[in-house]
Amino acid sequence: MKKEITVDKAIKIIYLIGYIVQVFLSLVFIIAFYYLFPFDSFFRGETIVISMLATGIAIVLPVLLSIRLSKIWIIPWAFNRVNNVHELKKRLILLVVITEKDTLLRKIENSTEYERKYWKLRLKFAQEHIFVDDKTIPEETIIYNLKQITKSKVFIVLVIIILLFTGGIFLIASAVDAKEYLGVLGGVFPIIVAIYFVFFVFWGHQKYIKPQLILNSKGIISNKAGFHKWEEIWFCIISGDSLIYRHSKGGENIKFAYNKIKLSKLLWVYGERNKLQNDRR
Repeated sequence: MKKEITVDKAIKIIYLIGYIVQVFLSLVFIIAFYYLFPFDSFFRGETIVISMLATGIAIVLPVLLSIRLSKIWIIPWAFNRVNNVHELKKRLILLVVITEKDTLLRKIENSTEYERKYWKLRLKFAQEHIFVDDKTIPEETIIYNLKQITKSKVFIVLVIIILLFTGGIFLIASAVDAKEYLGVLGGVFPIIVAIYFVFFVFWGHQKYIKPQLILNSKGIISNKAGFHKWEEIWFCIISGDSLIYRHSKGGENIKFAYNKIKLSKLLWVYGERNKLQNDRR
């Protein structure tokens, strides 16, 4: 029996294999292009159009082929290896890897027992979805528009501040002893920089780092759009570095600085917690 993998790992593998295929195919096209059109003829008038076309193919075709390969092999493989196919499906839709009306999902839904590849997946999807909460995810997650300062970064900044202060004092003391009073300015400068670090990094940054998204079992809160309940949100995807969702009063497009695979996990868990709470009422 094949060992099951987590949904997070399955999504990472889907992305990783997709990137590897794109890079490999791009290199193949570039090498083939080089042999067909040597560099010394690249800028000749008669080959410019062909060169531009070949460059476009080397960029676009690997992407299209990797998407096709994902639909044929990687994503079905991932569905077969995870326990919770419903979570994987929902999160792949959130990440715009597949859509609700994807041909792969239709093949699974319309498969028969003679189509062994998709029939097994259809049986897995037919099993009742039971949400198992992830206790590692807190009741509420705050996502900032800039990354928060970690303990390691705080330590590094403290070391820089201490070095600047001590260096500045040493330079001032040396200049005074040598009676080079203009040299005192050379020692004042690092001290001013150190003071800037103290006030900006530990206090001033707070006005720049504001909660951009707050996620919990009640809904989504953003500094741009305010609060929307999960019940109001009928469409939600993560496209690039944007969270796009539609609700009863319109739609939102919010830029974020956060790992999109982790964000898909948060959206899934908080949405399921909301359903669970509503079912208990």
